[in-house]
Amino acid sequence: MSKPKEKHDSSDGILESGPTSLKPDTNGERRAENATVGPSGSEPNSVPESFPPVYRADFRNYPPGGHLGGEDISPERLFHFLEKWAEKLTPEPQPSAPVPSSPDSGPSLVLIFLKILPVICGVGFIASLFWDFQGALYFPWSTEPIDISGLLRMITVTGLVGFGTNWLAIKMLFYPRQKRPILGQGLIPSRKDRIVLKLGEQISKEIINSELILEQIRKSGLISRHRERLTDSLRGVIDHPEFRTDIIEVSKHYINQFLRSRQFQDRVKDFVKGIDFENVGVLEGGILKVYKMLTGDEDISKRLQEVIENLTFRMEKYDNKLIEYLQSIPDALEEQSDAVENFALNAIVFLVEQVNVQNVIVDNLQRFDEARLERLLWRSTSDQLQYIQYLGCLLGLIGGLFIWLPLESIVVTGVLGLLVWGLDVLLMKTASSKKQSKSSSD
Repeated sequence: MSKPKEKHDSSDGILESGPTSLKPDTNGERRAENATVGPSGSEPNSVPESFPPVYRADFRNYPPGGHLGGEDISPERLFHFLEKWAEKLTPEPQPSAPVPSSPDSGPSLVLIFLKILPVICGVGFIASLFWDFQGALYFPWSTEPIDISGLLRMITVTGLVGFGTNWLAIKMLFYPRQKRPILGQGLIPSRKDRIVLKLGEQISKEIINSELILEQIRKSGLISRHRERLTDSLRGVIDHPEFRTDIIEVSKHYINQFLRSRQFQDRVKDFVKGIDFENVGVLEGGILKVYKMLTGDEDISKRLQEVIENLTFRMEKYDNKLIEYLQSIPDALEEQSDAVENFALNAIVFLVEQVNVQNVIVDNLQRFDEARLERLLWRSTSDQLQYIQYLGCLLGLIGGLFIWLPLESIVVTGVLGLLVWGLDVLLMKTASSKKQSKSSSD
Protein backbone atom coordinates (compact mmCIF):
# COMPACT_ATOMS: atom_id res chain seq x y z
CA MET A 1 0.00 0.00 0.00
CA SER A 2 1.44 3.33 -1.04
CA LYS A 3 2.00 5.98 1.54
CA PRO A 4 0.38 9.42 1.32
CA LYS A 5 2.23 12.04 -0.63
CA GLU A 6 4.56 14.17 1.42
CA LYS A 7 5.95 17.52 0.43
CA HIS A 8 9.40 18.65 1.48
CA ASP A 9 9.66 22.39 1.14
CA SER A 10 13.06 22.94 2.76
CA SER A 11 12.39 26.70 2.58
CA ASP A 12 12.66 26.70 -1.24
CA GLY A 13 9.69 24.55 -2.13
CA ILE A 14 11.35 22.93 -5.10
CA LEU A 15 11.43 19.25 -4.08
CA GLU A 16 8.42 17.10 -3.37
CA SER A 17 8.01 13.40 -2.63
CA GLY A 18 5.30 11.36 -4.34
CA PRO A 19 3.85 7.92 -3.49
CA THR A 20 6.40 5.24 -2.85
CA SER A 21 5.91 1.89 -4.53
CA LEU A 22 9.01 -0.24 -4.28
CA LYS A 23 9.72 -3.61 -5.81
CA PRO A 24 12.87 -5.68 -6.15
CA ASP A 25 14.83 -5.34 -9.39
CA THR A 26 16.90 -8.00 -11.14
CA ASN A 27 19.77 -7.45 -8.72
CA GLY A 28 17.58 -7.90 -5.69
CA GLU A 29 17.72 -4.23 -4.80
CA ARG A 30 14.68 -2.08 -4.12
CA ARG A 31 13.97 0.64 -6.68
CA ALA A 32 11.22 3.13 -7.25
CA GLU A 33 8.64 1.84 -9.70
CA ASN A 34 8.39 5.21 -11.40
CA ALA A 35 11.65 4.69 -13.32
CA THR A 36 12.52 7.20 -15.96
CA VAL A 37 11.29 6.59 -19.47
CA GLY A 38 11.58 8.67 -22.59
CA PRO A 39 8.82 10.75 -24.11
CA SER A 40 5.69 8.90 -25.18
CA GLY A 41 6.64 5.84 -23.17
CA SER A 42 9.78 5.04 -25.16
CA GLU A 43 12.64 3.10 -23.68
CA PRO A 44 15.01 5.06 -21.43
CA ASN A 45 17.98 4.90 -23.78
CA SER A 46 16.21 4.89 -27.13
CA VAL A 47 17.09 7.50 -29.74
CA PRO A 48 14.79 8.70 -32.53
CA GLU A 49 15.25 6.86 -35.82
CA SER A 50 15.35 10.25 -37.57
CA PHE A 51 18.74 10.96 -36.05
CA PRO A 52 21.87 10.10 -38.06
CA PRO A 53 23.55 6.78 -37.21
CA VAL A 54 26.31 8.59 -35.34
CA TYR A 55 23.72 9.72 -32.76
CA ARG A 56 21.93 6.37 -32.53
CA ALA A 57 24.67 4.82 -30.43
CA ASP A 58 24.53 3.06 -27.08
CA PHE A 59 24.07 5.85 -24.54
CA ARG A 60 24.04 3.65 -21.48
CA ASN A 61 27.55 4.82 -20.67
CA TYR A 62 26.81 8.49 -21.45
CA PRO A 63 28.12 10.71 -19.95
CA PRO A 64 31.48 8.90 -19.63
CA GLY A 65 31.71 7.28 -16.25
CA GLY A 66 28.00 7.81 -15.62
CA HIS A 67 28.54 10.90 -13.49
CA LEU A 68 25.01 12.12 -14.20
CA GLY A 69 23.22 8.91 -13.44
CA GLY A 70 24.69 6.50 -15.96
CA GLU A 71 22.18 4.33 -17.81
CA ASP A 72 19.14 5.93 -16.11
CA ILE A 73 19.41 9.22 -18.06
CA SER A 74 18.18 9.13 -21.64
CA PRO A 75 19.36 11.77 -24.17
CA GLU A 76 16.34 11.27 -26.41
CA ARG A 77 14.39 14.31 -25.25
CA LEU A 78 17.48 16.52 -25.50
CA PHE A 79 18.01 15.40 -29.11
CA HIS A 80 14.40 16.20 -29.94
CA PHE A 81 14.86 19.66 -28.43
CA LEU A 82 18.08 20.31 -30.35
CA GLU A 83 16.60 18.98 -33.58
CA LYS A 84 13.65 21.34 -33.24
CA TRP A 85 15.54 24.56 -32.42
CA ALA A 86 19.01 24.19 -33.97
CA GLU A 87 17.72 24.93 -37.45
CA LYS A 88 15.88 28.05 -36.24
CA LEU A 89 18.99 29.21 -34.42
CA THR A 90 21.19 28.89 -37.51
CA PRO A 91 21.18 32.18 -39.45
CA GLU A 92 19.71 32.19 -42.94
CA PRO A 93 22.52 31.58 -45.46
CA GLN A 94 23.27 34.56 -47.64
CA PRO A 95 24.13 34.12 -51.31
CA SER A 96 27.87 34.22 -51.80
CA ALA A 97 29.49 36.55 -54.25
CA PRO A 98 29.61 35.05 -57.73
CA VAL A 99 32.96 33.70 -58.76
CA PRO A 100 34.27 35.74 -61.68
CA SER A 101 34.40 33.64 -64.80
CA SER A 102 37.14 33.82 -67.36
CA PRO A 103 36.48 36.64 -69.79
CA ASP A 104 35.14 35.46 -73.12
CA SER A 105 36.44 37.85 -75.72
CA GLY A 106 34.90 35.90 -78.58
CA PRO A 107 36.73 34.85 -81.72
CA SER A 108 39.90 36.86 -82.28
CA LEU A 109 40.46 38.29 -85.76
CA VAL A 110 44.17 37.62 -85.45
CA LEU A 111 43.55 33.97 -84.56
CA ILE A 112 41.10 33.62 -87.44
CA PHE A 113 43.72 35.02 -89.81
CA LEU A 114 46.38 32.67 -88.45
CA LYS A 115 44.05 29.69 -88.89
CA ILE A 116 43.53 30.58 -92.55
CA LEU A 117 47.27 30.69 -93.33
CA PRO A 118 47.88 26.90 -93.19
CA VAL A 119 44.97 26.39 -95.58
CA ILE A 120 46.39 28.96 -97.99
CA CYS A 121 49.83 27.36 -97.76
CA GLY A 122 48.39 23.92 -98.38
CA VAL A 123 46.46 25.10 -101.44
CA GLY A 124 49.54 26.98 -102.69
CA PHE A 125 51.78 23.96 -102.28
CA ILE A 126 49.39 21.77 -104.27
CA ALA A 127 49.19 24.47 -106.96
CA SER A 128 53.00 24.66 -107.10
CA LEU A 129 53.08 21.04 -108.21
CA PHE A 130 51.45 22.12 -111.46
CA TRP A 131 52.51 25.74 -111.77
CA ASP A 132 55.08 28.05 -110.17
CA PHE A 133 56.63 31.45 -110.69
CA GLN A 134 59.21 31.72 -113.47
CA GLY A 135 61.64 34.43 -114.54
CA ALA A 136 63.05 37.37 -112.56
CA LEU A 137 61.98 40.68 -111.01
CA TYR A 138 63.73 44.05 -110.95
CA PHE A 139 63.66 46.11 -107.72
CA PRO A 140 64.61 49.81 -107.54
CA TRP A 141 67.38 49.19 -105.00
CA SER A 142 68.90 46.30 -106.96
CA THR A 143 70.95 46.58 -110.16
CA GLU A 144 70.51 42.93 -111.01
CA PRO A 145 67.29 40.99 -111.53
CA ILE A 146 66.11 38.75 -108.70
CA ASP A 147 65.08 35.24 -109.67
CA ILE A 148 61.57 34.22 -108.60
CA SER A 149 61.58 30.72 -110.03
CA GLY A 150 60.04 28.21 -107.55
CA LEU A 151 59.12 31.02 -105.10
CA LEU A 152 55.56 29.74 -104.54
CA ARG A 153 56.68 26.25 -103.53
CA MET A 154 59.51 27.56 -101.34
CA ILE A 155 57.28 29.92 -99.33
CA THR A 156 54.37 27.49 -98.96
CA VAL A 157 56.68 24.67 -97.89
CA THR A 158 58.37 26.77 -95.19
CA GLY A 159 54.94 27.91 -93.97
CA LEU A 160 53.67 24.34 -93.73
CA VAL A 161 56.89 23.23 -92.02
CA GLY A 162 56.51 26.00 -89.42
CA PHE A 163 52.88 25.04 -88.78
CA GLY A 164 53.69 21.32 -88.69
CA THR A 165 56.57 21.64 -86.23
CA ASN A 166 54.49 23.69 -83.78
CA TRP A 167 51.53 21.33 -84.13
CA LEU A 168 53.80 18.35 -83.47
CA ALA A 169 55.43 20.08 -80.48
CA ILE A 170 52.04 20.73 -78.86
CA LYS A 171 50.88 17.17 -79.51
CA MET A 172 54.11 15.86 -77.97
CA LEU A 173 53.09 17.54 -74.73
CA PHE A 174 50.28 14.98 -74.34
CA TYR A 175 51.07 12.08 -76.68
CA PRO A 176 51.84 9.23 -76.56
CA ARG A 177 49.89 8.84 -73.32
CA GLN A 178 51.46 5.46 -72.59
CA LYS A 179 55.18 4.84 -72.86
CA ARG A 180 56.09 3.34 -76.25
CA PRO A 181 59.29 1.41 -77.13
CA ILE A 182 60.39 3.82 -79.88
CA LEU A 183 58.15 6.89 -79.68
CA GLY A 184 58.54 7.23 -75.92
CA GLN A 185 55.90 9.13 -73.93
CA GLY A 186 54.47 12.64 -73.98
CA LEU A 187 56.03 15.30 -71.78
CA ILE A 188 53.08 15.77 -69.42
CA PRO A 189 52.21 12.04 -69.00
CA SER A 190 55.87 11.17 -68.36
CA ARG A 191 56.26 13.98 -65.82
CA LYS A 192 52.76 13.71 -64.36
CA ASP A 193 53.83 12.80 -60.81
CA ARG A 194 56.48 15.52 -60.70
CA ILE A 195 54.07 18.12 -62.11
CA VAL A 196 51.39 17.15 -59.58
CA LEU A 197 53.82 17.30 -56.64
CA LYS A 198 55.21 20.69 -57.65
CA LEU A 199 51.73 22.05 -58.32
CA GLY A 200 50.47 20.90 -54.91
CA GLU A 201 53.56 22.30 -53.19
CA GLN A 202 53.30 25.72 -54.81
CA ILE A 203 49.53 26.02 -54.26
CA SER A 204 49.87 25.09 -50.58
CA LYS A 205 52.68 27.63 -50.12
CA GLU A 206 51.57 30.56 -52.26
CA ILE A 207 47.78 30.29 -52.67
CA ILE A 208 46.12 28.28 -49.89
CA ASN A 209 47.79 28.68 -46.49
CA SER A 210 46.67 29.75 -43.04
CA GLU A 211 48.07 33.29 -43.31
CA LEU A 212 46.31 34.05 -46.59
CA ILE A 213 43.04 32.52 -45.39
CA LEU A 214 43.20 34.51 -42.15
CA GLU A 215 43.91 37.72 -44.05
CA GLN A 216 41.03 37.10 -46.46
CA ILE A 217 38.60 36.38 -43.61
CA ARG A 218 39.62 39.59 -41.84
CA LYS A 219 39.26 41.68 -44.99
CA SER A 220 35.85 40.24 -45.81
CA GLY A 221 34.45 40.78 -42.28
CA LEU A 222 32.89 37.33 -42.54
CA ILE A 223 33.10 36.45 -38.86
CA SER A 224 31.73 39.83 -37.72
CA ARG A 225 28.72 39.49 -40.01
CA HIS A 226 27.99 35.95 -38.91
CA ARG A 227 28.41 36.83 -35.24
CA GLU A 228 25.87 39.64 -35.58
CA ARG A 229 23.45 37.39 -37.44
CA LEU A 230 23.89 34.62 -34.87
CA THR A 231 23.25 37.08 -32.04
CA ASP A 232 20.04 38.29 -33.70
CA SER A 233 18.89 34.72 -34.30
CA LEU A 234 19.68 33.81 -30.70
CA ARG A 235 17.60 36.73 -29.40
CA GLY A 236 14.69 35.72 -31.60
CA VAL A 237 14.79 32.12 -30.43
CA ILE A 238 15.09 33.01 -26.73
CA ASP A 239 12.16 35.43 -26.98
CA HIS A 240 10.01 32.76 -28.63
CA PRO A 241 7.36 31.58 -26.10
CA GLU A 242 7.49 28.02 -27.37
CA PHE A 243 11.27 27.87 -26.89
CA ARG A 244 10.94 29.07 -23.30
CA THR A 245 8.35 26.42 -22.58
CA ASP A 246 10.46 23.72 -24.20
CA ILE A 247 13.71 24.55 -22.42
CA ILE A 248 11.98 24.74 -19.03
CA GLU A 249 10.36 21.36 -19.62
CA VAL A 250 13.61 19.81 -20.81
CA SER A 251 15.52 21.20 -17.81
CA LYS A 252 12.87 19.92 -15.42
CA HIS A 253 12.83 16.55 -17.14
CA TYR A 254 16.58 15.96 -16.85
CA ILE A 255 16.88 17.26 -13.31
CA ASN A 256 14.16 14.83 -12.27
CA GLN A 257 15.87 12.05 -14.19
CA PHE A 258 19.05 12.85 -12.34
CA LEU A 259 17.29 12.84 -8.96
CA ARG A 260 15.67 9.50 -9.79
CA SER A 261 18.78 7.97 -11.27
CA ARG A 262 20.03 4.89 -9.55
CA GLN A 263 23.55 6.17 -9.07
CA PHE A 264 22.42 9.40 -7.40
CA GLN A 265 19.98 7.62 -5.11
CA ASP A 266 22.55 4.98 -4.18
CA ARG A 267 25.02 7.68 -3.21
CA VAL A 268 22.45 9.52 -1.09
CA LYS A 269 21.35 6.26 0.53
CA ASP A 270 24.94 5.46 1.42
CA PHE A 271 25.25 8.92 2.95
CA VAL A 272 22.02 8.53 4.97
CA LYS A 273 23.05 5.09 6.18
CA GLY A 274 26.23 6.61 7.53
CA ILE A 275 24.36 9.06 9.79
CA ASP A 276 24.23 8.10 13.47
CA PHE A 277 20.71 9.30 14.34
CA GLU A 278 21.19 8.42 18.00
CA ASN A 279 24.13 10.78 18.45
CA VAL A 280 23.00 13.90 16.58
CA GLY A 281 22.72 17.27 18.28
CA VAL A 282 20.24 17.98 21.10
CA LEU A 283 17.77 19.94 18.95
CA GLU A 284 17.93 17.51 16.03
CA GLY A 285 17.64 14.53 18.37
CA GLY A 286 14.58 16.01 20.03
CA ILE A 287 12.88 16.59 16.70
CA LEU A 288 13.59 13.01 15.62
CA LYS A 289 12.14 11.62 18.86
CA VAL A 290 8.97 13.65 18.42
CA TYR A 291 8.68 12.39 14.82
CA LYS A 292 9.08 8.77 15.95
CA MET A 293 6.46 9.22 18.65
CA LEU A 294 3.92 10.76 16.25
CA THR A 295 4.47 8.40 13.30
CA GLY A 296 5.49 5.24 15.11
CA ASP A 297 8.29 4.83 12.55
CA GLU A 298 11.40 3.54 14.29
CA ASP A 299 13.54 3.18 11.14
CA ILE A 300 14.24 6.81 10.22
CA SER A 301 16.98 5.81 7.77
CA LYS A 302 14.60 3.56 5.83
CA ARG A 303 11.95 6.26 5.70
CA LEU A 304 14.43 8.85 4.41
CA GLN A 305 15.51 6.46 1.69
CA GLU A 306 11.92 6.04 0.54
CA VAL A 307 11.46 9.81 0.46
CA ILE A 308 14.65 10.26 -1.55
CA GLU A 309 13.47 7.72 -4.12
CA ASN A 310 10.42 9.86 -4.84
CA LEU A 311 11.93 13.33 -4.94
CA THR A 312 10.54 15.53 -7.70
CA PHE A 313 12.07 18.81 -8.83
CA ARG A 314 9.76 21.79 -9.24
CA MET A 315 11.00 24.31 -11.79
CA GLU A 316 8.49 27.12 -11.30
CA LYS A 317 10.63 29.17 -8.95
CA TYR A 318 13.56 29.17 -11.38
CA ASP A 319 11.71 29.82 -14.64
CA ASN A 320 12.45 33.54 -14.68
CA LYS A 321 16.05 33.05 -13.55
CA LEU A 322 16.68 30.61 -16.39
CA ILE A 323 15.13 32.92 -19.00
CA GLU A 324 17.04 35.92 -17.64
CA TYR A 325 20.26 33.97 -17.92
CA LEU A 326 19.50 32.95 -21.50
CA GLN A 327 18.60 36.54 -22.42
CA SER A 328 21.98 37.69 -21.12
CA ILE A 329 23.87 35.45 -23.57
CA PRO A 330 23.38 37.66 -26.70
CA ASP A 331 24.46 40.75 -24.75
CA ALA A 332 27.53 38.88 -23.49
CA LEU A 333 28.39 37.90 -27.07
CA GLU A 334 28.22 41.55 -28.11
CA GLU A 335 30.28 42.73 -25.15
CA GLN A 336 32.92 40.09 -25.84
CA SER A 337 32.70 40.42 -29.62
CA ASP A 338 36.46 40.83 -30.08
CA ALA A 339 37.22 37.77 -27.98
CA VAL A 340 34.55 35.72 -29.78
CA GLU A 341 35.85 36.73 -33.22
CA ASN A 342 39.46 36.04 -32.26
CA PHE A 343 38.44 32.65 -30.93
CA ALA A 344 36.61 31.88 -34.18
CA LEU A 345 39.60 33.01 -36.25
CA ASN A 346 41.99 30.89 -34.23
CA ALA A 347 39.65 27.91 -34.53
CA ILE A 348 39.47 28.31 -38.31
CA VAL A 349 43.24 28.63 -38.61
CA PHE A 350 43.70 25.58 -36.40
CA LEU A 351 41.37 23.54 -38.61
CA VAL A 352 43.07 24.74 -41.79
CA GLU A 353 46.48 23.86 -40.39
CA GLN A 354 45.27 20.36 -39.61
CA VAL A 355 44.45 19.85 -43.29
CA ASN A 356 47.45 19.03 -45.45
CA VAL A 357 46.47 21.07 -48.51
CA GLN A 358 49.37 19.73 -50.53
CA ASN A 359 48.28 16.13 -49.96
CA VAL A 360 44.67 16.97 -50.84
CA ILE A 361 45.72 18.57 -54.15
CA VAL A 362 48.20 15.82 -54.98
CA ASP A 363 45.74 13.02 -54.17
CA ASN A 364 43.02 14.55 -56.34
CA LEU A 365 45.29 15.31 -59.29
CA GLN A 366 46.85 11.86 -59.20
CA ARG A 367 43.39 10.39 -59.72
CA PHE A 368 43.26 12.15 -63.08
CA ASP A 369 44.14 9.85 -65.95
CA GLU A 370 46.17 11.21 -68.86
CA ALA A 371 43.10 11.97 -70.99
CA ARG A 372 41.38 13.90 -68.20
CA LEU A 373 44.54 15.84 -67.39
CA GLU A 374 44.91 16.72 -71.07
CA ARG A 375 41.33 18.02 -71.22
CA LEU A 376 41.91 20.07 -68.07
CA LEU A 377 45.07 21.70 -69.43
CA TRP A 378 43.63 22.18 -72.91
CA ARG A 379 40.48 23.91 -71.59
CA SER A 380 42.56 26.33 -69.54
CA THR A 381 45.16 27.09 -72.24
CA SER A 382 43.28 26.41 -75.46
CA ASP A 383 43.58 29.89 -77.00
CA GLN A 384 47.26 30.25 -76.13
CA LEU A 385 48.15 26.83 -77.54
CA GLN A 386 46.24 27.59 -80.73
CA TYR A 387 48.12 30.88 -81.12
CA ILE A 388 51.42 29.02 -80.78
CA GLN A 389 50.34 26.32 -83.19
CA TYR A 390 49.10 28.58 -86.00
CA LEU A 391 51.75 31.24 -85.46
CA GLY A 392 54.26 28.68 -86.66
CA CYS A 393 52.82 28.98 -90.17
CA LEU A 394 53.36 32.76 -90.23
CA LEU A 395 56.90 32.38 -88.93
CA GLY A 396 57.55 29.73 -91.57
CA LEU A 397 56.38 32.10 -94.31
CA ILE A 398 58.73 34.78 -93.00
CA GLY A 399 61.51 32.20 -92.91
CA GLY A 400 60.87 31.46 -96.58
CA LEU A 401 61.25 35.14 -97.40
CA PHE A 402 64.58 35.16 -95.51
CA ILE A 403 65.77 32.35 -97.74
CA TRP A 404 64.67 34.21 -100.88
CA LEU A 405 65.83 37.74 -99.95
CA PRO A 406 68.00 37.60 -96.80
CA LEU A 407 69.06 41.28 -96.57
CA GLU A 408 65.77 42.81 -97.59
CA SER A 409 63.84 40.45 -95.26
CA ILE A 410 65.98 41.49 -92.27
CA VAL A 411 65.30 45.18 -92.93
CA VAL A 412 61.58 44.78 -93.55
CA THR A 413 61.10 42.43 -90.58
CA GLY A 414 63.01 44.79 -88.27
CA VAL A 415 60.94 47.82 -89.30
CA LEU A 416 57.64 45.94 -88.96
CA GLY A 417 58.73 44.58 -85.57
CA LEU A 418 59.50 48.07 -84.26
CA LEU A 419 56.16 49.38 -85.51
CA VAL A 420 54.23 46.58 -83.82
CA TRP A 421 56.16 47.03 -80.56
CA GLY A 422 55.58 50.82 -80.54
CA LEU A 423 51.87 50.40 -81.23
CA ASP A 424 51.61 47.87 -78.40
CA VAL A 425 53.31 50.24 -75.91
CA LEU A 426 51.02 53.10 -76.95
CA LEU A 427 47.88 51.02 -76.49
CA MET A 428 49.08 49.81 -73.07
CA LYS A 429 49.70 53.37 -71.84
CA THR A 430 46.30 54.50 -73.10
CA ALA A 431 44.51 51.66 -71.33
CA SER A 432 46.46 52.28 -68.11
CA SER A 433 45.63 56.01 -68.07
CA LYS A 434 41.94 55.27 -68.64
CA LYS A 435 41.96 52.80 -65.77
CA GLN A 436 43.62 55.28 -63.41
CA SER A 437 41.20 58.07 -64.30
CA LYS A 438 38.25 55.75 -63.73
CA SER A 439 39.52 54.63 -60.32
CA SER A 440 40.17 58.23 -59.24
CA SER A 441 36.66 59.30 -60.26
CA ASP A 442 35.15 56.42 -58.25
